Amino acid sequence: MATDVIGLIKEDHRDVESLFERLQKMPENRPALLAELAAKFIAHSEGEEDVVYPLLARRRPEEKEEVHHGAEEHHEAEEMLSRLLEADPESTEFDTLLQELVKAVTHHVEEEENDILPVLEQAVSLEERVRAGKAFSRRKAEVLAKPIKPRSRTKEELLHQAKELELEGASGMTKDELVAAIRQKKQQG
Repeated sequence: MATDVIGLIKEDHRDVESLFERLQKMPENRPALLAELAAKFIAHSEGEEDVVYPLLARRRPEEKEEVHHGAEEHHEAEEMLSRLLEADPESTEFDTLLQELVKAVTHHVEEEENDILPVLEQAVSLEERVRAGKAFSRRKAEVLAKPIKPRSRTKEELLHQAKELELEGASGMTKDELVAAIRQKKQQG
């Protein structure tokens, strides 16, 4: 097992690629595999964004745009994961969303391994990369110790639900007020 942060990142990439392959070939295991993918992807992304990307940006300020781009790709993939978690694992929608996610993550991995990690290797000593590897692993463990947060509903979705429940005054409510009012209305029956 690698201790250098670059090796750890590449191990995570291979793990995600394996999960993608199993998701495609083992549809009967999709719910469990998808939960594993979501947890590992989010932990990996947060580890990179909290430890690795800031380290590279400090060492090579000219790479800040590339670092920002990598974080944006993480966020886009997380949104795709949210949609995938909501889809029926046996549907064609799931297959389509899975292919979109595979394509996006594969693109991100290629950019990261070809553009970001070689620059990190040149900019940061092996000793620092090992320290960063420990911090990266700790951050991932912290994220993995918490349950995956489900996607929160948009205000538009909440307003639509309020309309269906015939909830009066919904348009003037904040998002938190809408959540509370919908919950209360449902409890009232």
